[in-house]
Amino acid sequence: MILINLTGYTINIDPYGPFGMFLSYLMLFIIGSFLGYIVEVFFRRFVSMHKWINPGFLKGPCLPLYGFGLCALHFCSDYGFRLLLDANDPMANNSFYGIKMYDENGVMTLFSTTGSLPFWAVSIIVILAIGILITLIEFIAGLIFVKGMQIQLWDYSKLKGNILGVICPLFSVIWTAVGAIYWFGLRPIFSALLFTALPHTWGITFLIGAAYAILIVDLVASIKLSFKVRGEAINSHKIVDFEKLKLSFKTSKAKSDKLISFKESINQSFAPLNSKLYKLYNKAKAHMYINNELPEKQNSSETPRIIAENMEKNKENNANSDIDKTTKEEK
Repeated sequence: MILINLTGYTINIDPYGPFGMFLSYLMLFIIGSFLGYIVEVFFRRFVSMHKWINPGFLKGPCLPLYGFGLCALHFCSDYGFRLLLDANDPMANNSFYGIKMYDENGVMTLFSTTGSLPFWAVSIIVILAIGILITLIEFIAGLIFVKGMQIQLWDYSKLKGNILGVICPLFSVIWTAVGAIYWFGLRPIFSALLFTALPHTWGITFLIGAAYAILIVDLVASIKLSFKVRGEAINSHKIVDFEKLKLSFKTSKAKSDKLISFKESINQSFAPLNSKLYKLYNKAKAHMYINNELPEKQNSSETPRIIAENMEKNKENNANSDIDKTTKEEK
């Protein structure tokens, strides 16, 4: 139980009560979405695509799939399997996994449990449940995008045992391994983070509200874009690879932007010098003409080659006209 004293009013926040759990999962979703975005950026840069690219469906640094994944991790490890332990154990408060850390004599007994199942059995159940739950979340998200929006955010179609290209045994094993890492190592860190943040209710709720407001705006804009992509995909009877689509936009836009910005920067940097040189050139050139004045420029779109050709034609026409005159005079 966390007590917050504000100007005489006391707010009781039970981390395992409805409000405490609600705030905890809101925070975990944002944290997981941001951490997942960082992981995917580096994964695409150094493993899969070897390019810096903005992963996922949204424009901002947020991958909701990983947010749901972290919530699943925390739920399975911290809440879902508390029923496997003895809730009446007075030493349960001295635990990290819902498993008592010390016995009555103060001796550490990390691998002992007070429930009907031993620690290794609880660990196996938790880790397998995490792998299954995250695979299920990935499958549902993949179906929503592939079947509903005709958009493919990831592709496992080349991996063995895949289902519709959205889940496969390899990544299910990876998610299970992530569950083991979280259960044995990361869960106490995230629990400590939540217990530290919950007393700062007003600041945390403000930050959470701002984060979700930005997320909603980004989500609405991304959904509008997805409907346009979906229309094109339906007309062409294809499923759009969203990563390749963004990469093609990024490549073409980057090339044009770089070229335009390069030309503009060159022109801007040399503009003062060009202006001074042009003035000096005109002053020097003016001394070649009468009264030191430059003649007015004639507006002409003809190139030197065209002018030369026209001069040749004029010569031929003049020669022909002279021949015609002499012929008439002889007659």
